Amino acid sequence: MKDGQGLDVADADANAIEALDFLRDEWLVFGKRFERFMSAADKEERCALLPALAANLALSMNSVEGRTLGAKYLKRAQAMSKGVGPRERAWLDATQAWVDGDTDKSLAIHEKMVAQWPRDLLAGKLGQLHAFNMGDSEALLRIGEDLFAANQDNHFVRGMFAFALEECNRVDEAEAHARRAIEMQRKDPWAHHALAHCLEARGRLLDGVAFLQSVADTWADCNSFMYTHNWWHLALFLIDLDRFDEALALFDERVWGVWKEFSEDQINAISLLARLELRGVDVGPRWDDVASYLEGRLHDHFVPFLDLQYLYALARAGRQSAVTEMLASIEDRAEQAKPFEREAWADCAVPAAHGLAAQARGEHAEAARLLGQAMPHVGPIGGSIAQRALFGAFHLDALIRSGWNDAAVKILQADERERPTVPSTKRALADLYRKLGRAEQAMTADYQAEQLVRQYANP
Repeated sequence: MKDGQGLDVADADANAIEALDFLRDEWLVFGKRFERFMSAADKEERCALLPALAANLALSMNSVEGRTLGAKYLKRAQAMSKGVGPRERAWLDATQAWVDGDTDKSLAIHEKMVAQWPRDLLAGKLGQLHAFNMGDSEALLRIGEDLFAANQDNHFVRGMFAFALEECNRVDEAEAHARRAIEMQRKDPWAHHALAHCLEARGRLLDGVAFLQSVADTWADCNSFMYTHNWWHLALFLIDLDRFDEALALFDERVWGVWKEFSEDQINAISLLARLELRGVDVGPRWDDVASYLEGRLHDHFVPFLDLQYLYALARAGRQSAVTEMLASIEDRAEQAKPFEREAWADCAVPAAHGLAAQARGEHAEAARLLGQAMPHVGPIGGSIAQRALFGAFHLDALIRSGWNDAAVKILQADERERPTVPSTKRALADLYRKLGRAEQAMTADYQAEQLVRQYANP
């Protein structure tokens, strides 16, 4: 039989096709009704693609439990695999590679799948997920281009293409595709997310707030990741607008508390608290609550981008024994890294982890040194440009607190060129210019910051 995308599915009956079509749409809209598909996969006895996709759904949780469950579903799928077609065989091979930790191999298989079957939107979605977790923006874009060429009438695909374009710094093209996707279907949270990235990259702060608030009513049916993450994006705009109380309220009401056990909810919370603290906001006892959900993750090591944030939260909560154990575990993971992982784990994660621990202890010179070693290698750890900016912000803060003013000025000047609309960047430049005896430049930066504040107060 054929699924709703016109793709052949081996050993499928009408119920299996219905389940596969449901999963595709629910995954792409970031829904939260996956139990329905998992139940269908549990009951399936003939169609290998159902348990294979259930395995991928479980693996995407980035947890030990998810990996164990994924391996279980994959074993069931392989037991049903006699006589499957080449597309199902590719899904089985890609899933096996993911279970084995060979995400580069899994990504390569997904790229080939999308090139051969560009109507397989979940193959593209999972391929983009692997590319994202490896910081491979070029692969993210290649998959997006192949999908878009065959599915220009699909708003989900336009949103996926838009995000890939933004991660390759093709922001104007990305914005156009994201807006077109939203014109086609207002309820497309990934297109909302892609447009938020574009507006953040350009420093269009008021536009970002207005846009996200205008579509937030459509997120109620999203799963916890997409729900909390789009609210997280709104909080970033509010922080840059110096509206800290509103951003902290979003943490309490929208970002933290939906599914505290989920890795993606955890890093949204960690990143938001850290960004608020970097702007001088007292976040009170919130670190303790977040850290209480992290002590079981000391040896996860699924994506270094996640590990580094877990570790920083534990350090800020004063869980020193957990930090010490996790630092040693990250070092062990780096020693076992496959060739494609070595830059991410050995060159970035190890020095960055020690640097973040030093930063949390107030040892800013050591943090600046170690984070400085890590920053040239930050791309392969995973995450988006906007998310990885947190590590640059830690490095900058450590440089300033250590008195490495010349190095800090260069970073801030680059930030200002990229996003000249953020008052805090200009205020930080003014402070450093004064320390360096550049009185005229300090006055100019102070004046520009004041003008921006007035503009935002009276848009």
